[in-house]
Amino acid sequence: MQQIIEEIAAKVGIDPDTTHKAVSMIVDYIATQAPAEYVEKIKAYVPGFSDLAATGAAHTEAAAAAEQGGGGLMGALGGLMGGGGLAGALGSLMGGADGGPMGKAMALIGNLQKDGLDVGQIKDLASGLVGQMRQVAGDENVDKLLAQIPGAQHLLG
Repeated sequence: MQQIIEEIAAKVGIDPDTTHKAVSMIVDYIATQAPAEYVEKIKAYVPGFSDLAATGAAHTEAAAAAEQGGGGLMGALGGLMGGGGLAGALGSLMGGADGGPMGKAMALIGNLQKDGLDVGQIKDLASGLVGQMRQVAGDENVDKLLAQIPGAQHLLG
C-alpha cells in the first residue's frame, strides 16, 4: 500500500504524509460502508487494506473526538467558521459519523478539508485510490464494491 500511496501523492501533488492520512480515511470509509462480502473480495487483491482501514478509523475517531466540543447547528456553524467548510458543516447537521452513509461521506470530506485539502484534491486522491484498486482487483470487482456504497460514485469517482 505504501507504494500506492506514494504514487497517488506524486500524481496529485500532495505530501506523502497527508496522502497517507487521507487515503487511510477513505479506505476506512469504504471498509465500513460496503457490505463485508465485497470488502473481503477487495482485501484479497489489495495487500495492507485492513491495516490502512484501521489507521483511517483511528484518524476518523480522533477527528470525531476533536469535534465533540460542538454539535448540532452551533457545531455546524463553527465548522463553517473554523475549518471543514460547508461539507463539514453539512456532515455535522446530518449526524456526522453517525448520520448514515451520506452524513459519513460529508463528515469525511469535512475532516479532510480540516487537514488542508480542498474538494478537488479529495476527489483526485479518491480517484487515484480507486484507479489503483482497479489495477490490482479489476474493474468488475471495484465497480461492484462501489455500487454498494450510497453516493460513492460522486465521492470516489
